[in-house]
Amino acid sequence: MPRVARNDPYVLAMNALHVGARPEELPCRTAEYEEIYKAVTGLLEDGSGGCIYISGVPGTGKTATVHNIARKLQQLAKSDEFEPFTYVEINGLKIPEPVAAYSLLWEAVSGHDAKKHGHSRISAKEALKRLTKHFDTAAGEDDPPWCAGLLRVVLMDELDQLMTAKQDVVYNFFNWPTLPGSRLIVIAVANTHDMPERVMSGKVRSRLGMQRINFKPYHWEQLREIVEARLKSAVPRSGKTVEILSKDSILFAARKVASVSGDARRVLDICRYVCTSPLGIYD
Repeated sequence: MPRVARNDPYVLAMNALHVGARPEELPCRTAEYEEIYKAVTGLLEDGSGGCIYISGVPGTGKTATVHNIARKLQQLAKSDEFEPFTYVEINGLKIPEPVAAYSLLWEAVSGHDAKKHGHSRISAKEALKRLTKHFDTAAGEDDPPWCAGLLRVVLMDELDQLMTAKQDVVYNFFNWPTLPGSRLIVIAVANTHDMPERVMSGKVRSRLGMQRINFKPYHWEQLREIVEARLKSAVPRSGKTVEILSKDSILFAARKVASVSGDARRVLDICRYVCTSPLGIYD
């Protein structure tokens, strides 16, 4: 029978260890966080466009780091510390085909609220036509006042899945920020650090710029710290602490995963799997 008690330390621990949980702080990625934050805020303060390329094998905290930065910047924008901007996420694994990215970006550019009204039915071909006009004509000088001149930040996650034979989708997304007055910031996240040299054509690579940040695989000490931080956050309302996982168990899992991949998601899954109550009841 599922356990739903909010004060149950085992349920809280398993929730905290879930790979979908979004902790406020990300251990072991402070340097990468600061580098990305500095790069993005620099572009926001300048009001200019630009590309930032983030790479690293899966499970190294790339997307989670960008999510935390985006949340912080949106909060700062609400308090007038930054100019307001539109933020949109495009995940290569969550769209039917790479060209669908055009429709998602056009929604952000045109101000369409997908959360309220659902995704627009504009075709990818039409979206590309409108985006090209918007960015090629002095950043949309013919657009309505509410549309022109706005800052947009785009997270292109799973960039590997957006590569096509012609590489036109990736080229356009990397090229638009270079146009005068585009005010488009693209944060591209890929699973390989040498993707620009190994896969991208020279034409695409020339638009990428020099902002490249690589996330190395976690070593076992970092994986252990990540698990312990998650468990530390799972404190019952009563304040009573329980040893959900022994230090030896966490260390064993961290060492095993580090020797294979350094994937934080894998170590979280393993620890969550063995994180059961004394009665062996799962959530």
